[in-house]
Amino acid sequence: MNSKIGVFILVLLFSMMLVSIASSAITNLVKNPDFEKDIEGWTIGADYGSLSIDKAEKAIFGNVLFAKIDKLGANAWEPEIHSPDFALGNGKTYTIDFWAKTEANKKRNLMVKFEQLEVWGGPSDIINVDDKWKVYHLTLKSDFQSPPNSVIHIQFEGSVDDVWFSHFRVYEGEYVAEVLSSVKSADKLATAWGQVKSK
Repeated sequence: MNSKIGVFILVLLFSMMLVSIASSAITNLVKNPDFEKDIEGWTIGADYGSLSIDKAEKAIFGNVLFAKIDKLGANAWEPEIHSPDFALGNGKTYTIDFWAKTEANKKRNLMVKFEQLEVWGGPSDIINVDDKWKVYHLTLKSDFQSPPNSVIHIQFEGSVDDVWFSHFRVYEGEYVAEVLSSVKSADKLATAWGQVKSK
């Protein structure tokens, strides 16, 4: 029994070390990236749709943000989602990554950019979202200096299909994939350890 617990502790510590290494590789600039504080800091134009937490959807981390799109505006950027704001440095490379999917049997384009508040400019690109959960990422070079700060700006490019989002990250540098299996394994091990301790 003691040797099993010893091996279990070693496996747990090793898994936690892997998670620590993976998560310390970047500093996430996004506040409330997993919607654990509801939709705090995240907005959408109220004339065009609404944001809410969808508890029926399984999130990658935290909660799932559901963007319900009711109608389009006169401009391509209506409706638009904005994240909480963060600072960027001029000429530096940053990556946005997040998980998303759209309605069943649908595909849609989203324009994603770093939008500097007050002047509304910033680098952008189009991503193509389908109805399966996937991680999407864009690596862009900032063409402005904060302040004013920037937000993640997501516009709906002429489509009213609803979209679900999970786990946003913005960080300096090129795309860094997360080791989700290690995180999930560590969570399972921590749960199992709690069960062993309670016996």
